[in-house]
Parts: sequence; structure tokens; C-alpha cells
Amino acid sequence: MLLTADVEFIISRLSENGHRADVVGGPVRDWLRGFAPADYDITTSATPEEIKAAFSGFRTVDTGIKHGTVTLILNKVPYEITTYRIDGDYLDSRHPETVSFTQNITEDLARRDFTVNAIAYNPKFGITDPFGGREDIEKKIIRAVGDPHRRFSEDALRILRALRFSSTLGFGIEAKTAEALREKSRLLSNISAERIYTEWKKLLSGGFAYSVIRDFSEVISVFIPELRELKLPKEKDFAADFITRQAQLFYLTLGEGSAYAADIAIRRLKTDSLTRDVTVKMLENVGKYRLSTLFDAGKMLIDLDVNVAEALVGLEISLGNFAAQSKELLKEYIASGLPYKTCQLAIDGNDIKALGISGKEIGKTLSSLLSLVASSELENKKETLIECIKHQKM
Repeated sequence: MLLTADVEFIISRLSENGHRADVVGGPVRDWLRGFAPADYDITTSATPEEIKAAFSGFRTVDTGIKHGTVTLILNKVPYEITTYRIDGDYLDSRHPETVSFTQNITEDLARRDFTVNAIAYNPKFGITDPFGGREDIEKKIIRAVGDPHRRFSEDALRILRALRFSSTLGFGIEAKTAEALREKSRLLSNISAERIYTEWKKLLSGGFAYSVIRDFSEVISVFIPELRELKLPKEKDFAADFITRQAQLFYLTLGEGSAYAADIAIRRLKTDSLTRDVTVKMLENVGKYRLSTLFDAGKMLIDLDVNVAEALVGLEISLGNFAAQSKELLKEYIASGLPYKTCQLAIDGNDIKALGISGKEIGKTLSSLLSLVASSELENKKETLIECIKHQKM
């Protein structure tokens, strides 16, 4: 396994101090799949105090000292180094009440979620794979380490992690693991909304999300009950991105009531405000526009923010309401220089006020002018617009 210079240094430094250290989990899994690791998790026989002693000349942070994790800052990059450990009882479906440190890496790997993540690598000892993770990677299988019921009872977030890995890696979920995660899915109610949303977003964004959502819809309904009677499009019509996919699921399942339901669900998941606003507004506007001419594009852009208009077009395409090339009309309109905001007009409120118009009529006048300019009925020139107002040609 090709390691970065920093990771090699960390492992060798700990070795020089009498400790074994391994790269563990996702980086090893990705390497065995033929991909370069995005980052490196390191586990070691050294205790937190011994880790800090080995790197006494460097900056360390007690990230999770109670659970054996020390973060080493090396060349401005943080590296989490965690002591081999055995977890105690889990009482909150998320965190162990106690941990005990061990010198045995197999005991550490035994507490991990899935076999494909319970693999370690050390340059001297090579691959440590006591639970068959390498074989499961070759077979493209997500399998719990040990008893799947116990794994999901310990940490219910592992239920969504299994679905997320299946969605992003294209791996199937082993039968006993799938059965257990379905049986334990109610435990997701013990997990924070923020954690659930993070996994949900990754899951729904995955290249293999369609089959996961189709096969495990009852699990998804635990945290999004609005989608209990989930309806899916044909797989070929499944949208391409997270926001559009999510809106598509709500619209197909709930129709006209989808905007209200999505707003409730998204707030429950504590989704960021931009995602919430775009999703709700696009659902509120399904079926309200046509898009076959530049004028149609201008009207949509005048009424909606650009990001909402773009998202709505993507949704309408996925629903079969717009032609696939409709997105190009929005781009063409924006590139044309035609205005779609009143601030892009050649006159402003002060110019209109100088003509004796005041109050709310100023805004109404600007909106009327914008529609005329966007439809090419007027040139966007100050003199032309002023003449239009004077002669009440709006």
C-alpha cells in the first residue's frame, strides 16, 4: 500500500518508540478497490499518553482522549491516531459507555462495523484481515463484523452507514446484515438529526442510490415518515443530484402536498436553509411554467431565483414535463444579457421617483418594465424606459 510521507513518518516514529501502528478502515478498503485513499485513519498499540510522548516535539490535540484518540498536526494536516481498544456496553444506541485499551489489533478490529472496514495495514506486517473483509470487497458485499444485530444495537447509525456504503460503492448487503438492519431500524430514532442527514445526503447522492432506496424504503421511512408510501420513478428517469432526487421522491409520493411535507421533513432533519428553501420552492412551482422559448426562460428567471429556477428545470425534466435541452434555454437567456432582476434595468427607483411616482408604485413600475424588457418589447435603455413610463405604455 502506498503511504504518504507523513503517514510513513507517523508509523515509523511510533515503531521507534516500541509501538505498532496501522492504517485502518476506509483508506485500506479504497486501496484494495484500486483507489487512492482520500485520507488516513491510524490505529496503534500506544496509549494516548504514549502517542503524545512519541510526538512530544509536535502539536497534538486531545480530540477524544477518553476513547483513545489523539490528533497529531503534521505539516498543517490533522491525523487522528487512536489506541487499539475494546468497547464496553452501548446504552444510547450510539456511544460505548466505557472503552478499554488493548495491545491486540484483532480485538480492535472486532469492534468495527463492517468487514470491509475491519482491515488494517502496516508496512512491516502487511494486511491484517481477521474477518474476511478483503474477500467481501472482491465479492462487493457489505457484511457486519460478527453478529449484525449486536452491531446495529450498539450504534444505530451503522444502519444508515450500511445503506450509504451500498449506495456509494455499489456493494450488495449480505442477507443476515440486511435482515438485522431492517429489524433494528427503529433505533434510528435515537440518533441525532444532524448525523442522520449527513448519511442521508451521502446515500441519496450515491451512484447506486436507486436500488438502495427501492429495497430499503421502510428503513428510510423511519426518519422520513412522509415517504412511507414511497413512489419511485423509472430508474432511467432518476434525477442526477441530491436536491433534485429528494424533491423528486417527495413529489412522486405526495403530489401537490409535497412542498409542505418536504418542509416539515427537512426541518426535522435540520437541513441547511439553502437546501430547504430551494427544495420547497421548486416543489411549490412544479407544473406552473412552460419552457420552450427564451421568453419562457425569462419569465421563470424573473419569478424565481436562479438556483431555484435551475433546480426546478432539473426536476421537471426528471418528471418528463420538460425536454432534456430545456436547461440550455436558461443558460442562453442568462448569457444573452437580457435582464431578469430589476437591478439589471437601465433605470432604478430614483429615476422613477423623479417622474413623480412614489411608494409601492415604484416597485410595481420596475416589475412591469422588467417583464417588457425580458420579452423584448422594450430595449433596456434609460431613455426608452423613461419614455415608456411617461406615456404609460406599460
